[in-house]
Amino acid sequence: MGVLSMNKKTFLLTIYLMLSSITFAQSLKLGFRIEPTFLLTEAKTENSIAFSPYSFYFNIIVEPIDGLSLEVRPGYLIGGNEYSGFEFGAFARLKISSTKFFITSGLNNHSNNETGHNSGGSYAKEMLYKGIGIGFQKDSKLSFDIIYYWTDDKEFAYSFDGSSRKNKQMKGIIKLGFSLAWDVL
Repeated sequence: MGVLSMNKKTFLLTIYLMLSSITFAQSLKLGFRIEPTFLLTEAKTENSIAFSPYSFYFNIIVEPIDGLSLEVRPGYLIGGNEYSGFEFGAFARLKISSTKFFITSGLNNHSNNETGHNSGGSYAKEMLYKGIGIGFQKDSKLSFDIIYYWTDDKEFAYSFDGSSRKNKQMKGIIKLGFSLAWDVL
């Protein structure tokens, strides 16, 4: 249905590069992640923070060279009635010198579910986020990270104020990641 947007092209290129590097990988890990999530929203000029402990992902981690890991994360986030859906992310992790810390950045696509009721609801839409964070690799299997996400496409839900519709905007997302992955290659 037309030409892909630049964000979608970048996302697809990132996925292609990650999948093609599996052939030359020094290691390949499979595992899962749990990401307690803080949703930073605004509605009617009022800011709010919502917490969701329900965010689950599989992860595939490829290390093409020492110190650089590429990661794919398909999963599902449950953030209440207005913000829930499948997610698919692609990330790069760069080890900080000889420490166990790393910098991570990437793209995460959220497919928001549509809901609706008398007082409001949510839009069914794809929301592409950019993210950057820092993490700690405890051992060969367990890592922790904190990532801040932002998007240019902010409207995800709405409410009715009398006869008018007021949109709710996503100002940002903070996720605390707990990842467990095992070597398979």
